[in-house]
Amino acid sequence: MRAPGLTLSLPIGCLALLALSSVVSAASFSAAELTRSAARVFRGRCVAARPGTVDFRGRPLAATAYIFEVSEYLKGNGPRTLTFRQAGTPQRDVTDLGRIAGLTVFAPGNEYVVFLRPDSKAGLTSAAGRGRGVLLVSGETVRVVEIDGRTPTPGSEIIAYAALRGAVLQVLKQDSGRR
Repeated sequence: MRAPGLTLSLPIGCLALLALSSVVSAASFSAAELTRSAARVFRGRCVAARPGTVDFRGRPLAATAYIFEVSEYLKGNGPRTLTFRQAGTPQRDVTDLGRIAGLTVFAPGNEYVVFLRPDSKAGLTSAAGRGRGVLLVSGETVRVVEIDGRTPTPGSEIIAYAALRGAVLQVLKQDSGRR
């Protein structure tokens, strides 16, 4: 004997899974898309994460100032010590805007390649590509990192830093030739 509603719930569950898989597939971004949507692309080590607040339309919003020692800018330029602010805190409780938005927590001591979007009017920014614009550096290779900022995304491709660097510079060269 079948449980009531089981026949109907199985197809609905399958449809939900299909819808979710298309969202997940759409979340992968190419190096070209990430480069074009970023104001800066850099390689650097996170040296500090300082929680605080920013004024967002007259109200305080929890944000974290991340401080990086930049070893190389691939796109854009800036100081050797770069500070940017992102919504959310490293603790990420359930109401944290950074957690809700799926923003990466940068862990002091770790080295990253970051495709950083332009600053908003509130002085906030985040990585391009819904978190796909943050790669964890290990020696001379990089991998997309989970939002915890410490764990490589399971199944993510290991890429030689030199290949990623070359791809970013090629996009910039192609785009400058189109102007």
